[in-house]
Amino acid sequence: MYTFLLIIHFLACFLLVVAILLQSGKGSAAGIFGSSGGGDGMMNAPATASFISRFTMALAVLIAITSISLTVLVSKGTSKSIMDSSVAPVQAEETK
Repeated sequence: MYTFLLIIHFLACFLLVVAILLQSGKGSAAGIFGSSGGGDGMMNAPATASFISRFTMALAVLIAITSISLTVLVSKGTSKSIMDSSVAPVQAEETK
């Protein structure tokens, strides 16, 4: 299960990078004031979310879910602390 989630996590991370790089920036193909058709382009409501932006959001949610799942799986596998295996140093007796 851990290996499967790890593969899904790495694949989602790679696809998220690709999806972000494929998106166009807010200012690309825009005129000097934010819209190529004139008018008040900066004050207009944003267009509906495209497929790539919805895909990016879904990948971000998937990464969050797999991160939490991997953390839970790892913490259940090791229920002891790193301090449980340490040995306390023996103190020497003081002589007066």
